[in-house]
Amino acid sequence: MTTSPDQEFSAYLRIILRRWWLLLLLPLVTSAVILALSSASQEEYISFTRLQILPVDPSEVSLFTPTRFTTSSEQVQTIQDEFWEVFMSKAVARRTIADMGLNMTPDELIERLNTQQQFDFFTGSLRMSSPDLAQQTLATHVQNALTTYRTIQSKPAETSLTFLENEIARQGNLLASAKSALQKFQLENELSDLNREISAFQDLNRAMQNNRDQAIVEAERNDRLATEYQNLAAANRAAARKLAATLPTTTTLDTDVIPADIADTQEEIASLQALARSQERSAQEYTAQAAGYRAAIDEYNRMLDERQQHLVYLLGLQKRYEELVNQVNRAQTNYNFLEDKANEARLKLNQGKNIGYLQVIDPANAPSAPVPKRTLQLLLVGILISLLVAIILSFILEAIEKSVTPTV
Repeated sequence: MTTSPDQEFSAYLRIILRRWWLLLLLPLVTSAVILALSSASQEEYISFTRLQILPVDPSEVSLFTPTRFTTSSEQVQTIQDEFWEVFMSKAVARRTIADMGLNMTPDELIERLNTQQQFDFFTGSLRMSSPDLAQQTLATHVQNALTTYRTIQSKPAETSLTFLENEIARQGNLLASAKSALQKFQLENELSDLNREISAFQDLNRAMQNNRDQAIVEAERNDRLATEYQNLAAANRAAARKLAATLPTTTTLDTDVIPADIADTQEEIASLQALARSQERSAQEYTAQAAGYRAAIDEYNRMLDERQQHLVYLLGLQKRYEELVNQVNRAQTNYNFLEDKANEARLKLNQGKNIGYLQVIDPANAPSAPVPKRTLQLLLVGILISLLVAIILSFILEAIEKSVTPTV
């Protein structure tokens, strides 16, 4: 016999009403617990502060390669992410606790912090037990985070400045020595610019010297390669002899059938010997090439000696004179370059330490009221959940009762 929906609903309702005490007891207990916890909990006050992100030029001072500049949005996001790491770090929290004399761990202070990031603004908040404590602690923590972050970001410029100042002092001494040497050389030899025809001999000699230097490099490289291939060949032949020594001199097996392991060893020996022969041929080729380069070096030296006779005196003076002039020019250029970079490092260091990256636009406020405890919301949610649990328990108890009651 089937039951109608109205009959099923009536049966369910009777089950629930039969255990009405659950519907009353559980919400009462839940409400009492929520009210007790709410009354026992300490009031907390939230202080807020707001910072504006100020993108600045990278703090690195590039000496040899230009620094890649990022867009403003990338800089803002980078500063937000990096400052968040510093703001929520244990090191800064530990410093704030020490400054404020708080009786808590860095982890506990970090749990009370909260942040929000929107556009080019960074908002930080802190929950504490009193308005003044929340305001003062947040202001101290923000200042510690700013100081730490600016110090970290300014470290590349500070390191570069120290290096540049030391190099400027050293380069200044080199520049003074180079100028003194050039002036002395000019007075002793009464020098002026030499004829341009000398430049043709100099250019030709430089080109020949470069070719000779390249030949020297190639000769050394081929000698080295020849030695390496000869050593490899010797190593492979030694390995082949070592494997050959492991082969038996006689075998009790059929002479027409060679065991697989012996055949593999013989094949490996043959491979090593072939590789050694190939490496020996390569070594011979590199040796021959090295000999050819050495012959070319001798020819270059002979030709340079012949041409050097034409300009023994003039080239000697010109070479020395050019060396002194180049030393002065290099020293002056390096000195000016280092001075420019040192000024750049000073500006970046001052910018980063004083105004860079973030500025407080809304100082930490003193909360006027504690954080609402939301007791009413918790009561409503707790009562609803307890009613649902009571209904479920009613059906569970009904099922248990039917299961233990004997059927008539």
